Amino acid sequence: MKNYITPLFLIFCLTVQGSMAFGHTFWVNTFDSTAHQPRHVLVTLGYGHGLPLDDLLTDLTLESFTLYDPELKATALPLPAAQQAETLKVNDHLQVVSGDLAARKIILGKDSPVGVYQVSAESQDNYWTCYIDKKGQKRWVAKPMNAVTTAQKILRSMRYHPFAVSYFTVGTWQTPQSLGQELEIIPMTDLSTVHAGDLVKFKVLFMGKVLSTDPSLSIEYITAKSDAFGAAEQFSLASMLFDGKGQFRLPSAGNWLVNVYTRQNVTENNALKHLADKCTTVLYSSSVTFTVKP
Repeated sequence: MKNYITPLFLIFCLTVQGSMAFGHTFWVNTFDSTAHQPRHVLVTLGYGHGLPLDDLLTDLTLESFTLYDPELKATALPLPAAQQAETLKVNDHLQVVSGDLAARKIILGKDSPVGVYQVSAESQDNYWTCYIDKKGQKRWVAKPMNAVTTAQKILRSMRYHPFAVSYFTVGTWQTPQSLGQELEIIPMTDLSTVHAGDLVKFKVLFMGKVLSTDPSLSIEYITAKSDAFGAAEQFSLASMLFDGKGQFRLPSAGNWLVNVYTRQNVTENNALKHLADKCTTVLYSSSVTFTVKP
């Protein structure tokens, strides 16, 4: 095992930097309100880098947006508008852009089933292809590689497929049931009562099986970030996954997001072979959000 320590650490650093630099993160916000009865939960979608809201959903089109009750009975929520409104240019220094953050108000009746509710969002496939064009120039395009008609040579092509979940509880917390998503974070700690300084644990599933680190092949990890800790420095906590499990001791109160990426190569013989004409790799991501109390 000692022989793995130095290369494993180097791979870890490079992988963390690469994934964090990839682009925007996708998440679901749930804001629980008991100021007036009946109790309600306000849901929005987050996109970008900073919690709880950062940017508009201009680059992603949703495949699904769903509320699951404690028994996994699914209710489809209205999808956000796919078409972005025209930018209003006020003057040379100010512009206003309108967009849909998928704000949905979930009102809870007195007899709502007890347990953990899950709000889940899944994006449609997003493709990026890097290629050399017929003039010898290196280019990127938001298309699968079989849709690029001006390529002299395909360098690489990637499909990005993000999932996002957030929770709210009626009565007693229970470990959430799996939604069967391709990449999924399952909380192993009661997220409804987390306080600053608490240890929180998560299990990560990929295709229904635990996502684990094999030092000879790759390193898998999860990250945790907050609007109240390291946000200005774009700093995140990171935990390597062993037996599909990772954990954090959260240092501060605030909104927290736990995120995981995994990159899988496409070959003609593995489970992703149906994508062999579209991309060379698939990047999955999954996120979970929750609030840490003081």
